[in-house]
Amino acid sequence: MCIYAGTVYDGRDDIAAGHQALFDSVLKGTTMVNEIDEVRFYGPGTAVVAGRGDVAKKRGKLTKVRTCTVVREGDGTWRIASFHNTKRRPLMEAVSFTYMPASRPRR
Repeated sequence: MCIYAGTVYDGRDDIAAGHQALFDSVLKGTTMVNEIDEVRFYGPGTAVVAGRGDVAKKRGKLTKVRTCTVVREGDGTWRIASFHNTKRRPLMEAVSFTYMPASRPRR
């Protein structure tokens, strides 16, 4: 798992401990919320899930963080194989699209 700060976590225990430290301190009283935007299957047993997420005290519009998760199916269970998130920067997008219109996504 790689987060937008560049930190890389290795395995379930490492990820759980890192998140628990956050929710015990600076994120105390908040909830992690995720929405799935799209699922693309790449053969049997492998998919990429694109979505949005955020951490907040109450649910609102999710625009802050884009997520990309690779999931694999084994023994009838889907598990996360890889995860990456990045913070969306609307101002940087607006500047890019103004000066380089062809860089705007087509969909």
